[in-house]
Amino acid sequence: MAEADLVQRAKNLISDLAQKPRFAGSAEESAARALCRAELERAGFECHEQSFEYSEWPARWGPPLAAAFQAATVLAVAHMAVHHGPLAALLVGAALLTALILASGDAKRRWIARFPLRRAKSRNLEAKRGNPAVWLVAHCDSKSQTVPILIRIASSVALAAATAASFGVLLLALVGISLIESVWHLLAILAVLTALPSMLCFIRNDSNGAVDNASGVAAVLLAARSESAPRDLGILITSGEELGLAGARAWLTAHAPASAEPGLRVLNCDTVDDTGDWWCMYTGAKPKRIAAAAETIAGALGVRLPMRRLIPGILADSMAFSDLGIEAVTLSRGTLSTLARIHTRRDTSNAFGGNGVAEASALLSALARELG
Repeated sequence: MAEADLVQRAKNLISDLAQKPRFAGSAEESAARALCRAELERAGFECHEQSFEYSEWPARWGPPLAAAFQAATVLAVAHMAVHHGPLAALLVGAALLTALILASGDAKRRWIARFPLRRAKSRNLEAKRGNPAVWLVAHCDSKSQTVPILIRIASSVALAAATAASFGVLLLALVGISLIESVWHLLAILAVLTALPSMLCFIRNDSNGAVDNASGVAAVLLAARSESAPRDLGILITSGEELGLAGARAWLTAHAPASAEPGLRVLNCDTVDDTGDWWCMYTGAKPKRIAAAAETIAGALGVRLPMRRLIPGILADSMAFSDLGIEAVTLSRGTLSTLARIHTRRDTSNAFGGNGVAEASALLSALARELG
């Protein structure tokens, strides 16, 4: 249980950060970043801001278009299977899915920075003390969506299941197990229905972003100011996380030589509620050094801190680092109710007591010290 003073500081920080929506590049986000800078400078960090330019287009339109393309792939497979046979359907489906995977990967890694449409500007805040090998990361921007994140995640998972089922039926047909034509009609209908929530999910700016992610920023700031944090420590407050991890990818591009160092490790904090299970999430290869540190710290503090893969359909800044082979995790805590608040008008500081953020700050400072 965190000390009462730390809990109150956490609550105050969340309230200050989440007064208004903070869309990437907005004046409201700039004010929140200035608050972060003042906190970090008081803790002895050398701060500077990094301006970057990016395209909002992939984040705004990529997910709806990808869902539509995936549903269209199932429709094409169903049509080919009925009219031209399973082998032709398999070849067409494999070609379309391969194209989608390659385009999605390229969009995430390059289009954010280079795509010519909907260009925008924002800033990251970098703070250093000493010569850090461990970086604490949290994104400052917020957004809302026309479709709640729980429904969008369910849509992504269900659409993936419908796509897998279609290829499973194709394989059965190729080995001689024929199914009635209505199975393909059913799969086509399921693909369209499961894709609709993702196709209708558009970005807005009417969420105060308390849990996502004033909570993570507050936890990082408190960890940075903790007496138990290591002397050598880096802090990165990113912008544009809600728009395809734009800020994290821009920081990595600007710091290419330093980010390639084998000892660099990243602890991202995103979405910390007062209740629920702790999650230490990763993508790519399991970050073994961080996993060992998490096991040690969890035992010392008496908490469960399991390592799990990032929930499908969710983006987090740690992904940008993992894509380059850097050990990175995202620390999070919450319940289904927490997910239901994210990216909605209900994500305000009124729902916070501050206890979860205070505990997160203790975990982050302990992990940073163990890894340092």
